[in-house]
Amino acid sequence: PQVLLLIIILLGAFLRFYKLDWGEGLFAHPDEYHITISVNQISFPDQMHPHFFSYGTVTIYLIYFTKLVFVNISPFLIGRFYSAFFSTFTILVLYHISKLVMEKKYALISAFLVAVTPGLIQQAHFATPESTLIFFIFAAVLFFMLFIKHIGLKYLLIASIFLGLGIGTKIVASLMFPVIFLGIIIRFWRTPLKFFLYLLISILTSFIIFTISSPFVFLDYESWRSNFNYENSVARGTSIVFYTRQFVDTFPVLFQFDKIFPYALGPTLLFGTLGIAFFFFRLFKKFETNLFIILLSFFAIFIPNAFLFAKWTRFIAPTFPFFSIFAVFLIRSIPNKFQNLKIILTTLLLVSTGIWSLMFFSIYLRPDVRISADNWIKSNLSMESTYLVEGGNTVDLPLTSSRKISLDFYSLEENSNTREKIVQSLQEADYFVIQSRRVFLNHQRFPNLYPKTARFYDALFNGQLGFEQIKEFHSYPSIPLPGSKIEFADEEAEETWSVFDHPVIRVFQKRVSFNKEDYAKILK
Repeated sequence: PQVLLLIIILLGAFLRFYKLDWGEGLFAHPDEYHITISVNQISFPDQMHPHFFSYGTVTIYLIYFTKLVFVNISPFLIGRFYSAFFSTFTILVLYHISKLVMEKKYALISAFLVAVTPGLIQQAHFATPESTLIFFIFAAVLFFMLFIKHIGLKYLLIASIFLGLGIGTKIVASLMFPVIFLGIIIRFWRTPLKFFLYLLISILTSFIIFTISSPFVFLDYESWRSNFNYENSVARGTSIVFYTRQFVDTFPVLFQFDKIFPYALGPTLLFGTLGIAFFFFRLFKKFETNLFIILLSFFAIFIPNAFLFAKWTRFIAPTFPFFSIFAVFLIRSIPNKFQNLKIILTTLLLVSTGIWSLMFFSIYLRPDVRISADNWIKSNLSMESTYLVEGGNTVDLPLTSSRKISLDFYSLEENSNTREKIVQSLQEADYFVIQSRRVFLNHQRFPNLYPKTARFYDALFNGQLGFEQIKEFHSYPSIPLPGSKIEFADEEAEETWSVFDHPVIRVFQKRVSFNKEDYAKILK
């Protein structure tokens, strides 16, 4: 088993560390840019304030102090290294969690599923805190389960340290406190003194670690609170901003199971969802604390995030490894007299998940689609032409044309100056480059809410603007076949799933020129 576990971890490491420099220096993920800016403005020991509270400072400080040693490596590449590093060690942690509730052979299967989970592989390729957060959360769960099993104070201290670091990475890790609370109650309800003592030790340890790792939450509390209130309002939907419009009129839970989980988990989703039911059945039949802690940990993260207005993939990412445990538990729960069925289901789960993982991983085996599109434009179109591109929260292609016009199409609806600029630009532009689905797909869905924007893109795609699509670039998950390949179009998944590392790019060429009045009519 140890050799197999090592092979699984090495496989997971390869899938995570391969091509960490994808994008050739483009900040494809906006948060990579913000984190890099924060790292670059820190100077030990005089100026340690990152002035960035959207995430905790654990990741920022980790990148900064590493850069002091490796001065020639960019912060965002160091950040990607740590994402891959912690994501790899999550495989080992999850193996040991699984081993506490299942036999070793099933724990190995769980570890394999985590190693090849596309959603975790993707997060590991971003210089963002999600992979680090997931590791800290699962490490806390592991050592808390060991504490409950062995009643060793060292396990509770280690669990609390990991939880404190998790909160210092992203405040959402504090959702694990109810798990700690209920776990200690279940184990020590007969001895109230021990219950209060262990609970106090856990809370104080976590708080001290959080304070040390995120001091400016307290030293600049007003700024932190202001940022927290803003991020909270965006997450809950009390403030609708341009980059959350994809979540308008979406249903909690259904959205995740339609737009996130099928892509991030593949076939593990089906097995894992059924496995949750078997977890409940087993607990009702015979209560086991470890099973309860795993299930409670899952719902402690899943429920608050699933019911937020903003349902980004990264919000629900900490639940991904749980599905590996649930999926394998489903197979383990089948009576041994149906051994052939167990073998068939295990084979089906491993092969199908492995294939989907390879299909997703193929996007890192190809050049970044933005670079491919940019190279094609440079080779086939004139750099003296005028290019209109969508700006705002869309990552611009590195077009070197001095005649590139980047406009914020998100403000087309309410800003008359933007509409005037678009009308002027449509007259000047020879080409219109749609850099992802972020703008058009979110507005064509709601012609009543965004009538001008929806009508504009309808007119673009049906030719009324005088532009014709001449080229499309995509890098869908795919697998090669002799003389062909199978592709899985995933553009309509939750937008951050595709637009950050494999957007669909469309190039339109002007075929018919109109005057200002004609363009303005379309935008009325």
